[in-house]
Amino acid sequence: MESGVTSPSDLAWWEYENGERRMSGLIVGSEVGPVKIMPVSLPGVKGYFTLRHPIILWKECDEIAVGNLKCISMVHPIQKTSCSLIVASRGCYVFWCLLMISPAGLNVHNSHVAGLHSLPVLSLAVSRHGIAVYTCSIDGWIKKLTPTFTENSLIFKQEDIMRPESITARRIHSIAVSYNGAYVALVSTQGMVCGYHPINRTYQVHFMTLKTPEMASVLLLESPIQNLYRMTDLLDLVRWQILKDKCIPASLMDELEQKIRETDSTYLWRFKLFLVRILCQSLQSPLTEHRWKPSQEGSQAVDSQDQEDTQDMEGSSYEEERSEVKQEATYEEKLAQTQALIGSIEKHLMRENMKKVLGAVYLNTCITQNTSIPTCGLMEYLSGDANDRDLEVLIGHIKKKMAKQTFSEHCSLCREVLPFSDHKQTVCENGHLWLRCVLSHQACQSLTFRRCLLQGFHRQTARA
Repeated sequence: MESGVTSPSDLAWWEYENGERRMSGLIVGSEVGPVKIMPVSLPGVKGYFTLRHPIILWKECDEIAVGNLKCISMVHPIQKTSCSLIVASRGCYVFWCLLMISPAGLNVHNSHVAGLHSLPVLSLAVSRHGIAVYTCSIDGWIKKLTPTFTENSLIFKQEDIMRPESITARRIHSIAVSYNGAYVALVSTQGMVCGYHPINRTYQVHFMTLKTPEMASVLLLESPIQNLYRMTDLLDLVRWQILKDKCIPASLMDELEQKIRETDSTYLWRFKLFLVRILCQSLQSPLTEHRWKPSQEGSQAVDSQDQEDTQDMEGSSYEEERSEVKQEATYEEKLAQTQALIGSIEKHLMRENMKKVLGAVYLNTCITQNTSIPTCGLMEYLSGDANDRDLEVLIGHIKKKMAKQTFSEHCSLCREVLPFSDHKQTVCENGHLWLRCVLSHQACQSLTFRRCLLQGFHRQTARA
């Protein structure tokens, strides 16, 4: 397809979604200035509509090249409609364009953010969660632009990001920001050496934190996403604080416990499990001795004067050893408590997942027979909790629906019944041991997971 502009310099994908109506196109920037959205036909994808004509975002040929095109899909906080924010670098300026589709048609609002840098913008990055635009020029200065919506336009708040001393005399090439804006990464090379460019350049990647662990904790607790995998950069900030202080911040733990009492969300329980596991890791003493190294005892001669000095230092070293022993005992006690807490949280999450599996079994009549989910075993395993009224009602409905039918698991090697006595593994009467799936709790006997672990120290090939 033709680009529709003279001397294309950069492009990005544009996608707009409002209810069941979706449109897409290709944003193309030019070295001489104009920016357009070219229609892209997707007839094979259901629900997509094709633009009739190209959309002109900037039409002036001012000989300022367009680069670093980015497109952000968001919801207008005032008009409560879907919109698209397109940003790009044009020399020392940042070009922005806001696209909104209303019953009257397509609305295009565009402008430039001036006064950011004295040198051309080399790179531009966008933080997806909590929309913010980060720009960087050749001299290493980093700016943060936070959009604020008005009725029909945008206002950008400008902030300076403090740069580390290690990059003050270096040349910056590119910038990248993590998903939630916790970290920023810079790629740099050496600057001028004695007034000349160096012949050989060494590239370095610099990492900077944009948020404090306290800010990351607040965002994790108030996250609307409820997904720890998408909050990895924020989790890393909290992780480093726990590893450094060897404790979980009291304010974070108190607020987390309060939210668990209020909502009892699985996300919050998993977040708590993450914190306690990192605490357990911080309490474990690292291996400082290298057993492969030869012993130094007897390898050096010690004169009498050194022996006298050693005897004088025995008193002080004894007191230090006593304090170290007490500290180690405290760490061991705290480590044991932490490991017990990890076990209780894992048990809670396991039981919640079992109830979720039983709910899926209740909604799908044939799921037990087709997937070999140990329904009867799960119900017997969970029936010991008399305080969970919802669980009792669910088990009663499932038993009524199954009408005294049982779908027992059988060993694929000897066809014996596999009992449900442990949620991690199961053993048949002939000693064939199978691990259980952590999601469906069925014995992993498929081709991907097929393996038999016989009891004892020896592993043998199991035959029927």
